[in-house]
Amino acid sequence: MLCIEQAVYGLLIAENNSELQTLYFVSAAVIGFLFVFSSVIPVLLKNKTSLVYSLLDILPLGIGMGIAYVRMISVSTSFFNIPTVYLAILYCGSVIFLLSYLQSALLYGIILCISIFSVGRIIPTDPSIPFAADFLINGAIAWAVSAVTYNRFLRTENQRLLIEVQNKQLTFISEHDWLTGLYNRRKLDRYLLNKDSFTSAILFDLDHFKTINDTYGHQKGDQVLKELADLAQSLVLPDEVVGRWGGEEFLILTHREGYAVAQNLREVIAAYQFAKGITITASFGVAKCNQHQSVQALISTIDQNLYTAKLQGRNRVVYT
Repeated sequence: MLCIEQAVYGLLIAENNSELQTLYFVSAAVIGFLFVFSSVIPVLLKNKTSLVYSLLDILPLGIGMGIAYVRMISVSTSFFNIPTVYLAILYCGSVIFLLSYLQSALLYGIILCISIFSVGRIIPTDPSIPFAADFLINGAIAWAVSAVTYNRFLRTENQRLLIEVQNKQLTFISEHDWLTGLYNRRKLDRYLLNKDSFTSAILFDLDHFKTINDTYGHQKGDQVLKELADLAQSLVLPDEVVGRWGGEEFLILTHREGYAVAQNLREVIAAYQFAKGITITASFGVAKCNQHQSVQALISTIDQNLYTAKLQGRNRVVYT
């Protein structure tokens, strides 16, 4: 809008071929360039917290004020009001640019000093008009507007961050098992939809887990499940998946040969002392992730292999 205003002033108000008309046209061109520049820079710069970005962000305000000062100094006739371009840049800057209270106070303090002690002494003015007071009042109002804008931004940003944190927490809760911290059945079902990106699927189950609960209590049983989850998590690669399928059953999707992974985990579990003294074993059902096989068929295969491992005496791996 300011760009259009300056162009209209140059076309309709200033005399043709006058210095004032040239200044209006130059102002319109520079302000138009700044608009394009301010729109493109945020897209090109990825790091929006860098010092370079901060300087480029506030550059249009500095150049805009420079235009206003050049306009005031170049036109040697007396003026009776602060030029609109100065006020427009001043107040636009207070609304558009997000500066902290200290930053905005420093910025507008510098602008006021330049306006009152430099420009105000160079430009011929009507002595009956208190231009220093006008500069001071407008600068104070602009700082107040800037402070209100920044305060509103802080409130909005804090609310956004709070909502973002809450959404992440809700997402985590919806995708993870409350006891073990591993992925839950819902999240595992989503990974299974992309089963072809994995080599093998492993379903394993603790042997005689009910005996643990009956003998030591459910708190000890929960502790066993937590420690088992930590063991399983420590043995899978970062790009592999492990989760609690349900009860004492766990599912692993691996990029490696499933039988070797299952045998390694079986041996680790059998040698581990759970809950400071409880020993337990696990049975495993393993199958390859075949792209021609449905998810239901894959689950049925590893479930049947797990059942076979139980029938064959437990603490073993059955692979087909």
